[in-house]
Amino acid sequence: MKELVEHRVNGLVVINGQKQVKGIVSLQDIAAATIPRQFRHNIRMAAAMYRPGFFTEMCQQLKDKPVSSVMRREFVTVSLDDNIMAVTADFLKNDLYIVPVIEKKQLVGIVTRSEIKKAIVYGMRDNPTES
Repeated sequence: MKELVEHRVNGLVVINGQKQVKGIVSLQDIAAATIPRQFRHNIRMAAAMYRPGFFTEMCQQLKDKPVSSVMRREFVTVSLDDNIMAVTADFLKNDLYIVPVIEKKQLVGIVTRSEIKKAIVYGMRDNPTES
């Protein structure tokens, strides 16, 4: 999980040896794993039950767990044939950070928020060409 910090990303794709995507792990998934379920949707309860060192304890418990224990197994994917409008709409609708690009059941790339940002900046240029 330290890979998110080391690589300065908000999400990673988890694959097997055949480049098949098995899951997605994002900052939200890891953060959610540090907060007990009963606190996740009740900020007041989380604040009331907090004690010094509790968050660190939860992080320590998480650090040795396998990625498979916190990764999402249900996630959005796109193909090389999907257009930028559809991909951007998915990012907005599902509050995504990372989307695997899949062809023939194998990972061929990823789309991140940074890629969406680059596409928007490119589209704002004078005389952009869209494909």
